[in-house]
Amino acid sequence: MYQSHFNFKNPPFRKITRVTGDFLVPYHQDVFNLLKEKTQRAGITGLFADDAPLLGQFSDALKSASPGVLAINAFPKLSASSLLYKLNPGTKESKNRLQAVDAVLRQWQEGKAKAKVLVIAHTEAMKDSCREVLAMLLTRAQELNFQLSVVLMGAADQEAVLKQQPELREYTHTHHSLRPLTCREFLSYVQAQCEEHGCENAPLTPARVRKMHALTKGSISRLNELAHLSLLAAWTERAGQVSPRHLRLAAGEILPAKKHGKRLATVGLFASVLFAACGWYLTSSISARLPVQLPVPVSWQHQTPKVQAPVVPVIDNEVVNQPDAMHQLYQMWGYDASADDALCQNAAKVNLMCKQGNASPDALAQEGYPWVSELKTGNHLNYAVVARVGDNSLDLLMNNRTWQVSRRWFNQHATGNYTQLHRLTPEGKDAISAASDAKDMGWLDQQLSVALSQPETHAQAWTAELMKRTREFQQQMHLHVDGIPGEDTLMQLMRETHSTPSVLIQASRSTPDAKKQEKHS
Repeated sequence: MYQSHFNFKNPPFRKITRVTGDFLVPYHQDVFNLLKEKTQRAGITGLFADDAPLLGQFSDALKSASPGVLAINAFPKLSASSLLYKLNPGTKESKNRLQAVDAVLRQWQEGKAKAKVLVIAHTEAMKDSCREVLAMLLTRAQELNFQLSVVLMGAADQEAVLKQQPELREYTHTHHSLRPLTCREFLSYVQAQCEEHGCENAPLTPARVRKMHALTKGSISRLNELAHLSLLAAWTERAGQVSPRHLRLAAGEILPAKKHGKRLATVGLFASVLFAACGWYLTSSISARLPVQLPVPVSWQHQTPKVQAPVVPVIDNEVVNQPDAMHQLYQMWGYDASADDALCQNAAKVNLMCKQGNASPDALAQEGYPWVSELKTGNHLNYAVVARVGDNSLDLLMNNRTWQVSRRWFNQHATGNYTQLHRLTPEGKDAISAASDAKDMGWLDQQLSVALSQPETHAQAWTAELMKRTREFQQQMHLHVDGIPGEDTLMQLMRETHSTPSVLIQASRSTPDAKKQEKHS
């Protein structure tokens, strides 16, 4: 993803702590130091914030600092019996809660523990019966001279709730609500993230960070999300820094829409969030959410497989369904989508067009793009990605292996049904006309200049020079010459400028026995 592009040694904006365990924000470190100190005494410590991920990182840091910490998530509902079971799964539920509580404490003492720190997250999901049992645990621990420290973490309004609960109030000695970070703290935090992960030149300028502070209202978890998506947006355009537009696109993904504003629909291609990219360009024409996750871009550049000794043919025994083959095809385009997400109908969400139909391998090879081919092998249908086309052989990707098959074998087994992906323009179009906007015109100008080795015209609208260059490119590529950059022209243009994966078309010196040679990739 953007890690190498911005020279990060490790993924940034994931954790708010350093490798050493120290917090990147001094205020958070001060709170954490206080938290550790208070867990050295019996009773209840409360830590509250309307930022669940932030509290989760405090819990993780506490567990790292003190191996004996036991963490429990109260979400969605934590009852008395559930709490007792989580504390001691080996003890059957007793009608007498006091006996069950004693069994928990006895288990801890038999484990040679003299103290225990119990962290309960999402305390707003605790039932009243759970609070009663918690009070019983603290009372019995005190009677047995066992040091039990309880850390309650939850939403900000739970601080007032804790004060109103008589069964827990008497054991509460400390409670604190985390405040939002200041703009100055945001600036220092972003700089600290870059330093921690080896990036010398921060891709987020102070102006961007100030805007992020205003958008997130000081929430560090929202900042992390916003920074991640902003960097991702900048990476898709190979930009050196996050621009206002990148930030605006990222904000549209995670922040509430304004009443009268236009909000981009979110995209979930492969816990968390990612919006679609078109090569160097990020499209704003995203219209839906993929069902599970966002794709993690991977290299689509074809790696020449190392030829190994011939092996016994097993290609007829391979079983590859269409979703798995589409997963492989998406990988070639730079998206590690799951088989559930790698569908033809999801292509538009990453600024791709998906084509399906029936055609000869020669016609598809002429277009120069990899495709998923439907095959009849054995007594079942198989699907393979065609990655190389030679005079006498083809390379097929199946189950993470590269199979080299003869043309004869392929023609015997291929049904002609295919699925193919190709890139759309920065504005999500499959053709450019005089009515296209300045962004697509500028992109066309840049692409033609690369393909024809000519200087850019810097045209922002349709001109006679652009038409002339389009005709020249069409003639060069043996396309229909009409001066109109339609779908076929744009496909070849992007292929010629190496902004898309392509089928390697090679002349073969010999014809392998298609079923008897496997090349491991």
